[in-house]
Amino acid sequence: MQHLTIGVFGNKEFAKKLGKQGNVNDIAMYSHADSERVYTYVVPNSVDNKIQTLLQCISMVDVPVIVTEEVTKELAEQIVALDAFSFERGFVISKNESIKQILIGTTLEKFEWLQDEKELIEKLKDIQSPGIANDVWIPIDNYFNVKSVGTVVLCVVKAGDVKKHDKLMIQPLGKEVLVKSLQSQDKDIDEAGQGVRLGLSLKGVEADEIKRGFVLCREAKVSKNIIIEFRKSKFSKEAIEEGSQVFVSVGLQVVVGKVEKIDSDKISLALEQPIAYFSKQKCVIASTKQNMPRIIGSGGISQ
Repeated sequence: MQHLTIGVFGNKEFAKKLGKQGNVNDIAMYSHADSERVYTYVVPNSVDNKIQTLLQCISMVDVPVIVTEEVTKELAEQIVALDAFSFERGFVISKNESIKQILIGTTLEKFEWLQDEKELIEKLKDIQSPGIANDVWIPIDNYFNVKSVGTVVLCVVKAGDVKKHDKLMIQPLGKEVLVKSLQSQDKDIDEAGQGVRLGLSLKGVEADEIKRGFVLCREAKVSKNIIIEFRKSKFSKEAIEEGSQVFVSVGLQVVVGKVEKIDSDKISLALEQPIAYFSKQKCVIASTKQNMPRIIGSGGISQ
């Protein structure tokens, strides 16, 4: 069965046409399931346009879709952010030809233009969820305590597979947990592979110990100090200098960091909290200021 996570940017209402409403907080989720496919649509829904929410939403996505008829500063920032993530494939639904001019020179320039949601659904049928790591990698996007069940997390399997009774690490917390049960589309299952959105019941961790972005895995690099091979966004007007305070986005983890050293195209960052990551994982740097666009640049983690 095909499983995909699709990001909708530019028009919050569009996703309501595509699926049943699920979790709605700063990220709104809608789902559609039939006998052949399960699609999860995610939409940035922060009332004050927090850059953290936008970065986390994009990090969840297999395929981005821009839906708009007008250019706003929020849409412009979403385009800059999507460009930093360098998606292989995406779609635009718009009758506004001026949008094409805005996308020139970005990785979104190659996105396919569609007429409506029906054409989108047909195009999605040919896409598979891309793996991002060599082993189990499951970022957590929501978490809570359920009476008589215990700690439950919501997540998408980004790489590998997970089975009932698996023992995994939750990083950067550094705790081993037992997977007590799995649910997909409100049905109990015994195992799940790449791309599947799940609810997992965990033993060995309390819900209040977890943060969005924590990762279920077998192993991960964990550190408060990273070095990235940095590429500045051509749309950013903000200079990045030693001593600058920035947001550092790695997967669904968004933490504050300080630029400690700049050496040619390499930037050393000291983070306020440790993060979990794998070698060469994409990292996006954003401004802590409120002037849009706040995306400064991106790069792979080299250490």
